Amino acid sequence: MSPVPILFTVGGVPIYSHGFFLLLALLAGLGWLTIEARRRKWTREEVIPITLAAFVGGMVGARLSILFFNGFEYAPLVLNMYALFDPRVGPGSILGGVAGAYIGGYIASKAIGKETCACDAFAPAMALATAVGRVGCFLSFEDGLGKPTTLPWGVPVSGGEYLVHPAPLYDMAFNLLWFGILLSLRDHKWMQNGNLLKFGVAGYAFFRFFVEFVRNNRELAFGLTGQQFASAALFVAVVVYFVMNREKLFRSAQAAQ
Repeated sequence: MSPVPILFTVGGVPIYSHGFFLLLALLAGLGWLTIEARRRKWTREEVIPITLAAFVGGMVGARLSILFFNGFEYAPLVLNMYALFDPRVGPGSILGGVAGAYIGGYIASKAIGKETCACDAFAPAMALATAVGRVGCFLSFEDGLGKPTTLPWGVPVSGGEYLVHPAPLYDMAFNLLWFGILLSLRDHKWMQNGNLLKFGVAGYAFFRFFVEFVRNNRELAFGLTGQQFASAALFVAVVVYFVMNREKLFRSAQAAQ
């Protein structure tokens, strides 16, 4: 199997698979956010600024996250937005893109004075966006796909005499499953007022920490990658939040009955 870094060209301009699917992921996430906004009866005055801010935040977050995961030596390229589709850097991390989209949407919702929390609408949208984006990671052989494996579903790579883990496909499969689970929980009494999003983030962080062991990302310390440190911090933060607020959450759930 050979990588497909360039999907096609438009007027002689190459369209890179990673960048194309990152953009498609953001659009898919924003599309589902729009569907969820209608279901939750948001007004147009709320939907438009929140989705636009989420899109901009996603693009910026994807780009800036490279500095954390790969090091500040990439700053000259990362901060050069004209090199957005430079194959040496790529458009950025899907983790950063999804986080940036949420932050942008959250800031916009507060800026326009939205009374109810818009957080939970982002939960399934983020899972869907991540699943779509992973297709680009697989096609572009991001990080060489994964570490060598003898498992029967290993993927042969050009120039290698061994199989590797199709790590992006693991991520895609998990997020499609997670998307379905979050949809089934979105009206649950315990999963309101931002709790669905926190649960969604914690679930993906837990999965991401362990899938990193078969990926080829750079280790930062103690044999762990930057993605693992970020995932562990997110998971612990959510668990601490639920533990510290368990009585408040219980009262809210009881009131919703």
